[in-house]
Amino acid sequence: MKALHILLTLLILTACSDDSVSKTQELNKNNPYLPKLKEQKQLESPKERILKIEYKNRITLEEAKNRSKAQLAAINAKKEERVKELELQKVQQLAAEKTKQDAIEANKSFKIAKITQESALASKEKEISLYKVLAFLAMILLILWLILRYINQLSKRRHEAQLKEQEYNFEAYKQESQMKHENINKMLDIISSENSDPSVKKEITKILSHNKSNIIEHKKR
Repeated sequence: MKALHILLTLLILTACSDDSVSKTQELNKNNPYLPKLKEQKQLESPKERILKIEYKNRITLEEAKNRSKAQLAAINAKKEERVKELELQKVQQLAAEKTKQDAIEANKSFKIAKITQESALASKEKEISLYKVLAFLAMILLILWLILRYINQLSKRRHEAQLKEQEYNFEAYKQESQMKHENINKMLDIISSENSDPSVKKEITKILSHNKSNIIEHKKR
């Protein structure tokens, strides 16, 4: 684009130069004194010389004006080119700033999303850890409850076994005592009977005496 502006400037300068030459030629063509000046080079009067100088001055002035116009056009072209360059730079700068701002906003949004995600993940991990601890405590309490229940059941069974054993021993002792009582009654009946053999009565008396001493010792114990 810059090369295009330079080319346009050169074309304007060339056009202005051609215009200046054509105007000079036109002035020479319309000059009524030019033929006379050529024909009467050696016979110039002061007036003609003055006219010739004035004509040259007009041509010089026109050429200066044309050069000024060309220079002004070149300056304006450069100015417009510079303005366009500045506008382009401004647009590019604004675009770069917008891109940078968008990148900053995107990075900021990414960081916020990352922090939010990390916070949610940490919260979830804490929640999972809490559930694990609660599950572990519940398992320990369940194990303790099962152990206590087993101990209670075992103690209960032992107590029931002891009660059954005591009941069995009591029944056995009761039956034994009853049998002994019945035997003693039978022996007493034999002793009190007149038809019993004296030797048998004597043996029964010994047995009763022995049993009586055993009963006394058992009671002492």
